[in-house]
Amino acid sequence: MTLADTATHDHEAVSALPPRRRRRRLVLGVAIVLLLVSGGVIAGTYYYDTVPLVESNVSYPVVPVAELPPPVVNAFVAAVDPDFYVSDHSLITRRYTVIASGGGEKSYWRTWVMADKAEESYTKTEILDRYLNRADYGRGAVGLDAAARTYFAKPAAQLTVAEWVLLAVRLHPDRPAPKAGWEQVLDTMVERGWLSPAERNSLAFPG
Repeated sequence: MTLADTATHDHEAVSALPPRRRRRRLVLGVAIVLLLVSGGVIAGTYYYDTVPLVESNVSYPVVPVAELPPPVVNAFVAAVDPDFYVSDHSLITRRYTVIASGGGEKSYWRTWVMADKAEESYTKTEILDRYLNRADYGRGAVGLDAAARTYFAKPAAQLTVAEWVLLAVRLHPDRPAPKAGWEQVLDTMVERGWLSPAERNSLAFPG
């Protein structure tokens, strides 16, 4: 008997399983798959439920984002994540959740869940407010009020739009040079329709 004959004989033996045994094996296979899937769903749901909704109080002065002019708010959006208004789990939301949860390294999934819960519970304006008033602008300045006083030696209410844009550059993910970042943020605002070309041309780099 050749190896080919043996292989053919074995294949015939497997194929010759009674229909009842074949059905039993199929049902068992389906059951195992369903158990694995349901177990994954249960584990995923449990993990999601254990991640808290981040909330934190700020003890230092807060600059309400709702009271800022739209060009100022949009400057920060343009600097950090221009798709913030139309995307889920944006960089702004993820940054806020990491800061509000105490900082430090967070796993991708934990950050994703925290961002998901934040966007379900807070409006875009509330998320911006919570992030911008907790963000680190460098030189020890945390929050909008401290940043205004640190970089321009005046309260936030006295900043010009051009100065706000320069502060927004401090949060840019790529950390560009101040002048280049300032120009980039303004260009993005014009592209998104948040600033007219005429308004953009009327602004001068703070110096």
